[in-house]
Amino acid sequence: MRVLMAGILGGIAMYVWASVAHLTPLGAVGVRPVPNEAVAVATLKLDLGEAGGVYVFPGMTAGKGGPATGAAGLIVYSPHAPLTLSPRQLGVEFGLEIIESLLLAAAAALVAGGFGARLGLAVLVGVIAAITTNLSYWNWYGFTLDYTLATGFTELMKYVIAGLVIALVLGRRRGAQT
Repeated sequence: MRVLMAGILGGIAMYVWASVAHLTPLGAVGVRPVPNEAVAVATLKLDLGEAGGVYVFPGMTAGKGGPATGAAGLIVYSPHAPLTLSPRQLGVEFGLEIIESLLLAAAAALVAGGFGARLGLAVLVGVIAAITTNLSYWNWYGFTLDYTLATGFTELMKYVIAGLVIALVLGRRRGAQT
């Protein structure tokens, strides 16, 4: 029961941190508006229509007789996206962070050594989470370094903050707890 409580409280703390971080300038680092957005959106709608998805250019055929544009990019296209965050999106994000924190609490409960060891585990998991997609996207898709570092830091801090809460709730008992 203590692990469940630690995971839920850690998930709430994680969600609060992520929400606050995205409302500060940290949430906008490396993100720029598209110049002439109306023209770009009209072109995407004309070319892609209702086919939402992740598009990469140049395509896999570039350099093999296919088109080469001299530019590279990644577009996530959704033809009917809401203009603001929806309650569903916020709810799904909250649920995901609760699940992430429950998994962290379960792992932390298995760690002997008390508060410091459990917090250390949370930091390690946060570093892994920050690296997992952020550095790969920087490497493969050319995400800017400022964006990569800012999103990586935000992700790391989610686990540090949840880890603090989890370690406090789990207390000084060592080893597997229920």
